[in-house]
Amino acid sequence: MVSFNKRWFKIAALFSSFLILLASCTEHKKPTAEPTPVITPLSPIVDSLLITDSSWGLIRQDMNYSDLKVIYGESNLKDERICGPECVDSVDVTKLFPGTSNEAIIYWKDKAWHKAIAMIMCYQDSAQYHTDKGLKLKSGFSELLRLNGKKISFMGFGWDYGGTITSYNGGNLEKTALHYEIDLTGTPAEDEMSVFGDTYLDTDMPVVKKLIPDIYIRKFTLVLNNHEY
Repeated sequence: MVSFNKRWFKIAALFSSFLILLASCTEHKKPTAEPTPVITPLSPIVDSLLITDSSWGLIRQDMNYSDLKVIYGESNLKDERICGPECVDSVDVTKLFPGTSNEAIIYWKDKAWHKAIAMIMCYQDSAQYHTDKGLKLKSGFSELLRLNGKKISFMGFGWDYGGTITSYNGGNLEKTALHYEIDLTGTPAEDEMSVFGDTYLDTDMPVVKKLIPDIYIRKFTLVLNNHEY
């Protein structure tokens, strides 16, 4: 009877040891498949200096003054009264980044002050804004002409409406909401002075063709919300 109990005790002890070993192996066994990592997509990077046909940096056409304060902070906005065309009257505007190289002027639609943007303008020589077509202020007029693919008509230089483009003549830029104003570097020769003043010019004219290397983009104006430019 004692021998039987001893044998049973040995069997029970061996079985317990086997169970402990089995549990230990199970705990250290690696999973057969690696868990699928969870990838969180990054937010798209917005170019705060990019101008398109419907946006100016972070500004969209449906934004109002309150939206601009949230995006840029009130310290980067300044309401101001400036001269209108030919200083016949004055216009109330909002300046973005006032007093800096990236200063832009925001015009509001009539009877919608601080509510609906009419247009945004910049003519700072050293501004860093650029268009989705790769143009910058001071870019050569030849680049604009190449993008359009047809002749460009504009007003003569040296007065309030000087360098205003009046037509793209059915070219690629005809329906763009982003308007360009051009200017001339240096002083033309005496026989080239016909490009100044209240006159209509185009890039097919011999005198203009001669001066194209000296003409550059001096102003961007983005027109929004069906404003009449």
